[in-house]
Formats: sequence, structure tokens, C-alpha cells
Amino acid sequence: MAMTVTQYKEVFRKFLKDHEALNRLLNFQEENKDDMLEIYLEMALGFLNAVPPFIVIFGASDFPIPSLLIHQATIEALISNSVLSARNDLTYNNGGITVKAQDAQRYTDILNLLMRRADIEIHALAQLKVSMNVNAGWGHSSSPYLRLHYQLTLYPNSIL
Repeated sequence: MAMTVTQYKEVFRKFLKDHEALNRLLNFQEENKDDMLEIYLEMALGFLNAVPPFIVIFGASDFPIPSLLIHQATIEALISNSVLSARNDLTYNNGGITVKAQDAQRYTDILNLLMRRADIEIHALAQLKVSMNVNAGWGHSSSPYLRLHYQLTLYPNSIL
């Protein structure tokens, strides 16, 4: 199923569940604007295109594992949002009452889960790229050892 960047942004926002109506603690505002979602998607695509072997550069419309692109973009978004939270993290204590303005660690558990999932999908992407590389060999690859078996008798486990 080929998707455009616009379709990926819509799916990405749905996966993040980043909708105004659901963000009560953010004064009913989206945490990530559309331009940021596009940046995260581009960052994910750039990272995933760097997975070896380097045989093809995928775009959003021909990326073979859409869930991997969404998961990697989510990782990029959560890291970026964690940077902002860490910058604004403040714990205030007065008379035994503690108030925490931001929680810099709030995405840590989900980030770990997503990274484990993305690692599995990245392995699948690497295997797919290896398969594409082998298939691009057009059915054969030459080797100087191809006819060695027929030319002389080999005794690989003997010194004689």
C-alpha cells in the first residue's frame, strides 16, 4: 500500500493520538504541529535509508514497511518532545508539598518499547534489502571456484 507524505502524517497523528480533544493537560492543543510531524517522518526516512546494504533509496510512497516508518518517526517525535520536557523540568518543594512542572522522563518507557519494536522491523528491512540485492544479481554470480570440483579431486580433510 503506497502512501503519500500527507497520508503518512494523518496515520502518524492517529498513531500518536495527538488530537486537541485528547490533550487535556496541554490545554486541548496538539503537542506536534503538522510541520513537525513532517520533519519527524523525514528524519525517520533518512535514518532508515542509511540501513545497509545501500542498494536503494526509499521515499515515503514506496517504503516497504509502513509501520516501521511510523514507529521510527514516533521515536523521533518522542525524543524531541522529551528534550523540550527536560528543558522545562522543574520540581518545587515547599513545606513538604512537592510540585513537578514537567516530567522529563514521561516518555522513557514508551521509547524503550518502541525502540525494541523498531529494532525487529529494522532487521526485517535489512533482510529485505539483502534479498533485493541478491535478486538484482539476475540469477547468477560468477566465481573462480565454480568448476573446481569437476577439474580435480579434492581431499579437503587430508594433507596428502
